[in-house]
Order: sequence, then structure tokens, then C-alpha cells
Amino acid sequence: MSKTIVIVGGTGAMGRAVTNALLEDRDQDWAVRILSRDPDSARAKAMKAGNSRLEFVRGDLDDPQSIAKAMEGAYGAFSNTNFWSVGEKSVTRERRHGLAVMQAAEDAGLQHFIHSSLDAAGNLSNGAIPVPHYDAKASVEHEIDWRRSDEFFRQDPDGWYSKSVSVLVTEPYIENFQSIFLPERGRLSDGREGLIFRGPLAGDAKWPMVALDDIGAFARIMFGDRKAWAGRTLRIGSDAPKIKDAVDTFTQVTGVPAEYMPPSDAEFLASGLPNAHDVLNNFLFYRHGHSVPRDYDGLRKIHPGLRSFEDWLRETGWAGEAGDVQKDPISG
Repeated sequence: MSKTIVIVGGTGAMGRAVTNALLEDRDQDWAVRILSRDPDSARAKAMKAGNSRLEFVRGDLDDPQSIAKAMEGAYGAFSNTNFWSVGEKSVTRERRHGLAVMQAAEDAGLQHFIHSSLDAAGNLSNGAIPVPHYDAKASVEHEIDWRRSDEFFRQDPDGWYSKSVSVLVTEPYIENFQSIFLPERGRLSDGREGLIFRGPLAGDAKWPMVALDDIGAFARIMFGDRKAWAGRTLRIGSDAPKIKDAVDTFTQVTGVPAEYMPPSDAEFLASGLPNAHDVLNNFLFYRHGHSVPRDYDGLRKIHPGLRSFEDWLRETGWAGEAGDVQKDPISG
């Protein structure tokens, strides 16, 4: 009999990857239930086509009753809340959403709940470089941490946060090169026509990345072994080249001349991008080396198919085209 996993954020970039990984699992028979504001959207209909183990239920993260209804009878849930979704953009709002989903999962007695998080930028930079859309997710991770600690202190043998809750901490998607970091066609510094990669990324620092399909694979692995992963936090990634080296790799693999030409920080802030201050701090967080290092060799032991940036380029055949990645506009 299928075990049902509820996915919050299921039509977004990460949610689709997790959905696909579960439905394609050869070892376990998962069913997926996606909580969606619009189950009749074109994206939802495309995902449902021919998929008997995938269902959509209408709900809203500002409506606790709809979240509770979605959790009924489920085995587990994967929560990836969206800072940039329709409505107010704020740390308070996303934290409220994340806690509401987790509370509904606890109330429903789910056996395995996975919270998708990001590095706690404000904490790791000692307050110098807050990244609101990172820190919102990390605040829910901190809630999980202290609840695990409380259960340990009380020696609670049935503590839900210690026995049933996992955290999956991700890095920027490689696929962001198909959307927010999409290269532009133009003239390179040597006069050739080619692709220009922009965005004030990591400069000479490392730019960590992970492919969406690999995020899905790690979620599948965690759901597939509750005993090993419940009560644990897993920080994932796959590659961390300097952005200039990544662009050189792009040219070597695709044969397309390319160059990295970043704007200055002031130019980026004046670009008109909504919430550019948040996005710039995202880049500064990595440029100043505050992110938590990942053990890529250790992660490949867990998931041997983990892709490097070069692997991803060769597998996808991407040569600079726009792709269908995020559902909502990046940065709001």
C-alpha cells in the first residue's frame, strides 16, 4: 500500500524535483499529495497528467484548517515554504507559514516530517549579513533544534521532533543559471560574440550549488530510511567553484564563448530588481565565506549520483537558454 507524502511548495522548483524523485522511487511505493493555492493551474494539470499516485488539494498557508486537512492520513510531509510567493514578503510571514505546516504535521501524528532550510546567514555572519529569505527558513530550523534539545533534556522517549523530524539544508540551485542568473548575448572583452554571465556572485570566492534533481534524491533517501534520518539535519550541496571557473567550464563543455562580467554592488542595487538589498546580501554572504562548508565526498557516499556543475552541463545539454525553474518571480 502506498505511503502518502504531503508536499508544501509542490509546484515550485524544489517541490517538483521532490515529487518526481518520490514517484520514480523503485524501492518504495509513494503517493504524493500537493497542497496548492490553485490545483487547476496549468503547472498543476501538467504534473497530474497520467499520474495516478499524485493528487492536489486546495489550501493556503494562511488557512490552518486547510493545512490540517491536507495532512489527514499521510505518512510524511516535505515543507518548502516560499518567501517570494503572492502576498507580503517578510521573515515573519514565512516563519509563520513554516511553523504552521510543522504544527499541522505534529497534530496529525505524521511519522516523518522534513523541513527544507537554508544557511542561517544572520547567525553565521555574526549579524553582519542578514539574508531575509534564508533566515526565515533557518528560523524554523532553529525552532526544531531547541525542541529536540528540550525533548532530550526531559528524556522524552516519544519526542516527535527527535523521532520524526528531519531538516534538509540546501544551497543555491544550479538551475538558477537558467533563470535569475541567465546569461546575456553580447560582445566579450576580446571582441568575440558570446554569452555574458552577470550578477554580483561570489567573485573570487566559491559559489556553492546543487542541482534540483539531487535535492529530490536526498529527500527520497531521507524518507526511505526514517530510522537513519529522523531527528537529524543534513546539509547538502554538490559543487563550489569560483564563478569565473564555472563560466570557463561552461565554455569547455558547450563550446560557447562566455565571460563573467559582474556589475558593481552599487549598480546591482540600482538595477530596479525588487528587494535587491536582500539578493545582494545573499551574494555577500558567500563572498565573505560565511556559509557552512559541505562534505561533498561524504554526500556522494549517501547519493553516488550527486552532480557537479560539469556533470549537470553534460547531462542537461544546457547552452545558455532560459528554463522553467521558479514558479514565482525571484525576489518578488
